[in-house]
Amino acid sequence: MSTRMSKREQQGSTARIGQLPALPRAYVDRQRLWSRLDDATETAVTLLVGPGGSGKTLGIAGWLRRSDRAADTTWISADATWDAERLLTQLARRTDDQPALVVVDDAHKLPLATVQAVDTLLDTAPDSFRVLFASRWDLPFARLAPELLGDLTMLRGDLLRLDETESSALVAAHARTDDAEVARAVAERTQGWCAAVVLTARAVGAAPEPLEVARRYAEIGPSVADRVASEVFATLRPRERHLLLCIANEPVVTPALACHLSHDADADAVLADLAATGLLVTRVTAHDGGAAAGERYTIHPLLTEVVRRRISSGGVDVMRAAATVHRAVLLDVGRGATEDALHRLEAIGEHAAAASLIADEGPSLLLRGHGRPVREFAAAHPSTIEVTPGSWFAVALERWFAGDAPGALQWLERILHEPQPDTALAVVQQACARVMRSRLGLEPIGRAVAHAQRVVTDPELTEAAAVAVPILLCELAVTQNWTGDLDTAEENLAAAVRLSRTHDLPVLTVVALSHLAFTEYMRGRESAAAEVADQTLALIAEREIDAPYSVGRARLARQLAELSGLPLERGVRALQDDPLSSHAADLTTRFWVRTRRSRLQLAHGSVSAAELALEVPLETPPLPAHLAVALLLERAFLASLSGDGGLLGQLADQLAEIGATAESALVAGLRADLGGDRRTAVRLLGQAARGPATAQPAVRALALVTHAQLADSLGEGDQALALLGEAVLATKVRKNAVPFLGWSRHGTPVSDLLERLGDTSRDPWLLDVDTNISGLSGIASYFGPSTPRPREREDLAPGAIRPTLSPRERDVLYELARGSTYADIAANLFVSENTVKTHVSSLYAKLAVNRRSAALAAARTMRLL
Repeated sequence: MSTRMSKREQQGSTARIGQLPALPRAYVDRQRLWSRLDDATETAVTLLVGPGGSGKTLGIAGWLRRSDRAADTTWISADATWDAERLLTQLARRTDDQPALVVVDDAHKLPLATVQAVDTLLDTAPDSFRVLFASRWDLPFARLAPELLGDLTMLRGDLLRLDETESSALVAAHARTDDAEVARAVAERTQGWCAAVVLTARAVGAAPEPLEVARRYAEIGPSVADRVASEVFATLRPRERHLLLCIANEPVVTPALACHLSHDADADAVLADLAATGLLVTRVTAHDGGAAAGERYTIHPLLTEVVRRRISSGGVDVMRAAATVHRAVLLDVGRGATEDALHRLEAIGEHAAAASLIADEGPSLLLRGHGRPVREFAAAHPSTIEVTPGSWFAVALERWFAGDAPGALQWLERILHEPQPDTALAVVQQACARVMRSRLGLEPIGRAVAHAQRVVTDPELTEAAAVAVPILLCELAVTQNWTGDLDTAEENLAAAVRLSRTHDLPVLTVVALSHLAFTEYMRGRESAAAEVADQTLALIAEREIDAPYSVGRARLARQLAELSGLPLERGVRALQDDPLSSHAADLTTRFWVRTRRSRLQLAHGSVSAAELALEVPLETPPLPAHLAVALLLERAFLASLSGDGGLLGQLADQLAEIGATAESALVAGLRADLGGDRRTAVRLLGQAARGPATAQPAVRALALVTHAQLADSLGEGDQALALLGEAVLATKVRKNAVPFLGWSRHGTPVSDLLERLGDTSRDPWLLDVDTNISGLSGIASYFGPSTPRPREREDLAPGAIRPTLSPRERDVLYELARGSTYADIAANLFVSENTVKTHVSSLYAKLAVNRRSAALAAARTMRLL
């Protein structure tokens, strides 16, 4: 439902190559660490492990700068976006024919698959790369063999602790005192932890009696860093505290963003001053010269936690910062930049304002791909959402689009049954809630659709609820696809697409387009359906939208169109293994998923499996007329292939009962053809071609082609070609070749008719069909030998188990099905007749039969042919 990476996340990963942290003014050389790094980085992988604040990042940065290796080193700040391919590309870089060093900071944030890829490379080509990982914990490398071979070096523990000299230098720089006792007191408590040394030194330096404060810190418990961080924050100037309260929860801060959020024109200077201390704020500078070039800052996690606690406890400083950030958020919302607004309000403690923002902008956030902040806020602050009824629709919509129908329903019920704001927006949202509930059987569909259609045609309501209207149009059209009002559904979906593009709602655009593809398909426009489906998938890829249901729906529409197009076997194998997900309330898609499964089974040669696929029950309301007709016709076509005249008669009667006269005539015509009554079949097929019929499947075109086959066999060649020409014209735009498969058992082969028609017409579609159909037998003839007749199925013993045949027994069975004699089989398989007889005897025993006809009947029924 959301884009793969929000803008806020992108800010944290933009220009992550080449950002070498700047060194603070009070920087202490780490000679002991640097010496080990000099030796360790000669190996393929070096892993530097230490807790946050232990000096890993600045220690490596100082080593690179003081050793003049910075220019030839790639610096990477790791996150979840660094997949294996992306990192291995950087590791492949070379300098002067030697592997270039790559430093991966925060390596514990790398995806597991990326670490595993480096581990594999370490095992297979350790001489091809050099990488230094800085991590808060061990990475899951297979360490034993690489360490023994000298390809992996682990650095940890005391190496990262400041020694007495380094600690004293830091204390002197930050506490502004050379008192050796102060340095010893600080070192005793901090145990060489860099962050704790700096924080404690700053707290000591801010006190009137530095030595007394240093002694007091030496006596408190191990949470010294946390306590000192709070006290250091308290010693900052009001202007610095205000800035940090406003920006501490931002992953990366630019001077412009700091000025905007703090409403301080000189915030960049304050940031630079804080960065000079070397702990509270770290400056990173992009050297790639691109759009990301310029100063950027990150806030230390210790300080972020202190700010979070300060915001929770409240106070004048917090209230002032909250008001400032709220003002900045309102300015952002006013210019349409809403993706970070919710996070910023939540971070500063403005929960009521955040809930109001969800009420006003929540649907827009969702439909621009920023649904995760809405979901996370609703989960973290349910009481705030409870008392803000206007936010319920956005929360319900987020759950709905995520496929959590039960989670959405609890909010939809409250929208309909609890007091809502008396606004046009609430009216539109309630209409949408009714339509959504109706598809789950919780409200009569007809009444919900009629009410929603009145709402979307009311100009006063649509003008006052601009963003909610395309949502209602889309949900209404989805329901109309189910009820069969396809003309209105197409109009509403087109309007939803237009409005969603106007308001820049890409997620809704792809949802509406994917449903529009199905509308086109059901209207008998397979070519247009495939085109819209491709447009949907292209937009999803271009905007990197996470919309699995829209992807599945578009692919399904395109695949159904492909299964009826040319060449007829296009992609059948690939389609079989292509799983598609459908939403619980997307009733139309769920119907066509089952139909697709049946058609794929037929395309793979099994009528019986196709029939079984259609028997799978659907947990939906009773099928509407247009889909009930489609299902009955699907079953009728399969019954025709299996030679089940009795079932064809029943299906023709059922179609007549629901008013599908033309469709009933088609099925009755197929039954008459099956029985050899060509005259009756011609009469019935003529009725089917003339009467109004469903567009999907192609009833009229199929009736015309089958009529042409029978008419030609009765000596009416001119009429047959005229009928076939009508069928070509009827299928030309939609590119549906199914009617030309040859459904008549007693008519002229379609390939013969197409060849004769091609002598008088050079229509490209006719030539295309002729090329693909040429030389093929009719579909009824193709499936006849391998499809069990109804009587054969009845004769199969209950509980019979399909036997396992040897490859040679299968060869013999296929030859028997072709009508070959024992001599023919022996010649074709290059064996003796006695060997053939042995295999036949074994085959009969496994099938529990004693003659050829019974063996073939059993094999067809057990789907061995």
